[in-house]
Amino acid sequence: MKKLAIVIPFYKIDFFEETLKSVAQQTNKDFSLYIGNDASKHDPLPIISKYFSEEDYHYFNYEDNLGGKNLALQWERILENVKEDWFQILGDDDMISANFVEEFHKNLPTVTANNITAIKCSHNIINEQQEVLHAISHKENLIAATELFKLKYYGLMPSSLSENIFLKSAYLKYKFLKIPFAWGADDFAILTFSGLKNVFYISSALVTVRVSQFSISGNNSNQNEKRYGYHLMRKQVLNNFSGYFEKRFLIKMLNDHFDYCANNLSNPNLHLIKILLLRGYPKRFFYMFKSTLKIKYNILTQKK
Repeated sequence: MKKLAIVIPFYKIDFFEETLKSVAQQTNKDFSLYIGNDASKHDPLPIISKYFSEEDYHYFNYEDNLGGKNLALQWERILENVKEDWFQILGDDDMISANFVEEFHKNLPTVTANNITAIKCSHNIINEQQEVLHAISHKENLIAATELFKLKYYGLMPSSLSENIFLKSAYLKYKFLKIPFAWGADDFAILTFSGLKNVFYISSALVTVRVSQFSISGNNSNQNEKRYGYHLMRKQVLNNFSGYFEKRFLIKMLNDHFDYCANNLSNPNLHLIKILLLRGYPKRFFYMFKSTLKIKYNILTQKK
């Protein structure tokens, strides 16, 4: 059985051929291809058949659109069919370098020997005109999942889901976080699917992530929903994994969380005793506790 599955959740056809072409050009063909049509109005089969024979891919033509409700649901229903040990979810407008699969297999023995369950590759973020907006790479082979999370949080390492490869058994323990537009679900996946341990970085393979008016990342009309999705993700991290972060970053996340709650009249719902008091931050605990009471009071006042 093959070790790697490349999974493409299809809906947009605008750059889909470039995506498929990059997969077809792999120097190492030792992978399985899964394509799930999320009830798109476009038929991708003419493009698929241009690059792959029927026996070279698995195609699922879904009648109901799940991506419009929650992107993670669309990813997961395709993953139900995946038999391979590892998988990549490749956006239908993103591309992989010709050596992507080759580099995966080249590094797999090291990954396995170190009990790694999450892999990240170098990636470029481009616009519709193919201009590179960000070029992201990392020199070290091993990087802590928490460090990746912080780099993304501080805006120092823009990222997406496409440049990651996950061990399926690690994914099955947690599944993807179900939040609006899956905004931040890739960050949460890096933490959970890695077991909050090291992520293996393959700098020699490149994923090109496209931001356009057709993509969620490039669409500015849904900023409120995306902020809400990220807020929900951050709350999950604070409540479940705060012990993995140092005080400075923890306080940064808490302040951002409370700012969002105050501005949007949203209940903080944080386990502050576990997050702060038990870690020896009593002053910060009482300050945050007062903030919680103030926000709850404002919510009650608004309801009246």
